[in-house]
Amino acid sequence: MIGRKLTEIGSGLYRRLFFPFKRMAVELKTGSILKQGSYLHGGTTLAGRNYVGKKTILKNVRLGFGSYVSNGGDLTNVRIGKYTAIGPGVKTILGKHPTKSLAALHPAFYSKEAAQGFTYVPENDEAFFEEQTWLDKEAGIQVIIGNDVWIGEDVRILEGVVIGDGAVIGAGAIVTKDVEPYGIYAGVPAKKLKDRFGDEIKEKLLSLKWWERDEQWLKEHIHNFRDVEKLISTMEN
Repeated sequence: MIGRKLTEIGSGLYRRLFFPFKRMAVELKTGSILKQGSYLHGGTTLAGRNYVGKKTILKNVRLGFGSYVSNGGDLTNVRIGKYTAIGPGVKTILGKHPTKSLAALHPAFYSKEAAQGFTYVPENDEAFFEEQTWLDKEAGIQVIIGNDVWIGEDVRILEGVVIGDGAVIGAGAIVTKDVEPYGIYAGVPAKKLKDRFGDEIKEKLLSLKWWERDEQWLKEHIHNFRDVEKLISTMEN
């Protein structure tokens, strides 16, 4: 308990006294904007031209080029593609509780981690319940968000979820299952309402991957983005 308290104190001091200087260095290096109170830790990387809003916390997040996370976000163990827009207050929900066979739900009865300060589980017991869902265990990734995704305000995303390229998640949704590319989802739990485009256009966009083009190409063809069929025609020729 004493060691944990000292760690918390040290982390708080670092965040208030030293991280503001690191934040400026990251902004300069990546051409990004990190607003006041934002905090990057646990292996978080920015690919460039990113925006991290006020009081947003990113822990072990790979933020793709041009993507942003608005104010009050709290994301952990997430890989995010390019040009993805994440609204205010979006959070990941990690960890599971056994609900079928165990008589008690408190982690002290099934987890050896003692994350809440204590556990009744003997150290040499074999694990009988997988507390975390990993999409890339080596990289510590539990949620994957694709390219060109828009996520509305106060959305919650459960671990193990993959959100496909071009998808839209309506404000306040709780995402419990994978989201199809270019699908529009909303609700609690989130359900598919419709597709942004027809199958043929979706397939072409996923094949052409406009987000892989460099900034010069995007600038030269910016007006084509106003008409998806025109953009596809330009990329195919």
